[in-house]
Amino acid sequence: MSLIKKPLFIAMAAALMLAGCGEDKSAPATKAAVSQDTVAVVNGEKITRQDLEGVKAQMPGRGNDEQIVDQLVELKLLAQKARKEGLDKEAEIKAELERARESILANHLVRKMLEAKTFTDAELKAEYDEIIAKMPKKDEYKAAHILVEDEAQAKELLAKLANGADFAVLAKEHSTDPGSKDQGGDLGWFEPSMMVPEFAKAVTELEPGKTSSAPVKTQFGWHIIKLEDKRQVPPPAFEAVKPQLGNMLRQKAVEQFVKDARAQAKVEIKLAPAAKPEEKPAETPAK
Repeated sequence: MSLIKKPLFIAMAAALMLAGCGEDKSAPATKAAVSQDTVAVVNGEKITRQDLEGVKAQMPGRGNDEQIVDQLVELKLLAQKARKEGLDKEAEIKAELERARESILANHLVRKMLEAKTFTDAELKAEYDEIIAKMPKKDEYKAAHILVEDEAQAKELLAKLANGADFAVLAKEHSTDPGSKDQGGDLGWFEPSMMVPEFAKAVTELEPGKTSSAPVKTQFGWHIIKLEDKRQVPPPAFEAVKPQLGNMLRQKAVEQFVKDARAQAKVEIKLAPAAKPEEKPAETPAK
C-alpha cells in the first residue's frame, strides 16, 4: 500500500490527534481502554475501533475499513519511528504539535457549540429580509427578436410589421436564430449583461410593447427587437435559500462566540507596532 495519498494520510493524523490529547502514554491502561475493540496492534500499540470510526466520521467515503486501518498502521509505524528518533522532543516540532492540538480542540469546541445551536424560521426570515434589503436593485427584460443576415432584409421586415404583420409569425419564417425562432423570437427574461452590448443598449432604450425603429447590428447579424415587459429582478425565494441562511447565521454565531471569549479574557499583544511607511519629502519646485 502506497503512502502517496497524502491528503488522506495527513488528514488522518489530524483526525487522531485529538484522541491523544492529554493521554499519558506511560500510564497503565485503564479497564475501559483494555476492553476497547482493537482493530490492529503495531509494535504493542493498539489501533481501536474508536480510531477507525473517528477517521470515517471526519472523512466519509474515503475508503473501506480495511484500507483505512492499513493507513492507520502506516501512520502509527511512522509516528513510532519519529518518537524513537526523538523528533517529538525537538522544540520546533513540539510547538507545531501544540498548535495542531489547540487548533483541533478549538474546532471541536466550535462544533460542539454549533450542534447545540438551532435557528427558527423567524430568525432565518429576519436574516433573509436584511440581506434582501441590502441587495442592489436590478432590472430584467422580456423581449423577442428577429435575426437576419443583412440590413436590407431587416428593413423589409420592419415595413411589414408597420403594416400590421405578426411579429411571432415573421420570426418563425425569417429569423436565423435557432434558439428562439420556433418560439416566435421569444428570448424570455434576461438581464442586459447577458447580451452583447449593442443588443443590451437597444433593449434598455425601448418601452414595453414597442419594437425597435431601426435594425440593430451586432456580431451575429441584424436584429429587430420587441420589448414585451420589464421588471425588477425578483430575489431568490426564502425557501430556496434557507440552507445558505442557516450557514450565514452559524458563521455569525461563531464570530460572536469568539468575540465573547475575547471579551472575557485578558489578552496582551506584545508585538511592537508595525513601522509606518516613510513619507517621501515634498519635491522642491524647479526655479
